[in-house]
Amino acid sequence: MRVLLGVDGSQESDRAASLVANLAWPVGSTIDVLTAHPGSADRLENVGMVPSTDLARERENAVEVAAQGIADDAARRFAAQDLTVETRVVRDRASKAILDEAARFEVDLIVLGNRGHGAIESAVLGSTCLEVVDQSHRPVLIARRDRMDRILVGEDGSKCAAEGVELLRRWSVFHGGRVRVLSVGDDDARWNPWLRRATRQESASAAAVQADAARGALAQATASTLRGAGMQAEALVQDGSPAHRLIEAAADWDADLIVVGSRGQGGLERLIVGSVARAVIYHALCSVLIVPQPQASPGDDRE
Repeated sequence: MRVLLGVDGSQESDRAASLVANLAWPVGSTIDVLTAHPGSADRLENVGMVPSTDLARERENAVEVAAQGIADDAARRFAAQDLTVETRVVRDRASKAILDEAARFEVDLIVLGNRGHGAIESAVLGSTCLEVVDQSHRPVLIARRDRMDRILVGEDGSKCAAEGVELLRRWSVFHGGRVRVLSVGDDDARWNPWLRRATRQESASAAAVQADAARGALAQATASTLRGAGMQAEALVQDGSPAHRLIEAAADWDADLIVVGSRGQGGLERLIVGSVARAVIYHALCSVLIVPQPQASPGDDRE
């Protein structure tokens, strides 16, 4: 595997580095530690100051040294002999640098801190996380904890949800934790039965029971698939808003990670993460792994 870890010297990026260091990556994996900065001259020009050439060079060197120090400090955490660790400093906006480097090295996973206010002004901020998630066609892990012992995965039968489940099944780095598969019904036909005639109530109730059974079977099948990969997995079914139920279930179980597929919208430049994934990113107390929908191949949209 190849993992891109964005760091900025903040506590949040430090937590992300700790999470990456605590996981059992496959032998031969590569960890790319990236620090990005816009350059000191750029920052001064943005506030209307034009430094002299010598001053600009001195400030630029200082920023480069600080950025490299941040990357090196994070890299020291990965002392395992079976890992390859590379550091790089890029002069660019954090989100653009992360996306460009991820594409350049065809990484499997991007890992970021939740938000940062570190020494480098191009810190991995919350807005940067959202921009990376919106535009990335690769899974993005937003780290809020330094472990992944309890994993909650959302399952709704969609292609993007299946992509998240498949990622859990294939990537051994997740196999040491316990998994709960949560299937949520967004529409409950029984929500206002007293407004319906008796026959409609019966029909609605039958449909609701059938929908509950289908969701239960889906969750059980997914849990069985994960157990087949050697994971401890169980199924859970609930009614209500998918985002709310995922967030609540994660809090009640003290989950370390929520895995959610994203139904992206938009064209080539922006994926625009789906509403459920965005709500989970904003409100979950634990780490969140966003698995984007697979990129469409030519002809996929044909009837």
